[in-house]
Amino acid sequence: MIALNTRDLLQINPEHIPLLVAILRRMGFVDPFIQEWWVGQRFGLSRALTSLLEWHVRGFTDGSLDSEVEVSRKRLQHLASKPGPYFSPLTRMLGSHRIPFRMGRMIPADATYIYMVELFGRSIPIEVPRSY
Repeated sequence: MIALNTRDLLQINPEHIPLLVAILRRMGFVDPFIQEWWVGQRFGLSRALTSLLEWHVRGFTDGSLDSEVEVSRKRLQHLASKPGPYFSPLTRMLGSHRIPFRMGRMIPADATYIYMVELFGRSIPIEVPRSY
């Protein structure tokens, strides 16, 4: 699930998509067992950040990228909890691998907490790591 309308916030040349996928896989990203696919999506990879949170990166045919942090798919609360933006680690990673990118609009600040919804609607704040 994309947290916001984040398409066109961050873009790379579509020719760099295979390189990005290879870098993400070397960093431990894998294909999620189940994932919602969006029109034009070329890849969607995720990796654990903590035992409760995972980082999800999607790439689209036009070179648009989406990056979010969410409750792990290993938890039932994944279905009820909302993901948050997580672009800073992705832009740092692109820069460190010299993959040129452009920002189409202002990228939202990274989520500092993701709220895991528990029974009876109670939400537990889970702090989001600041680095990847």
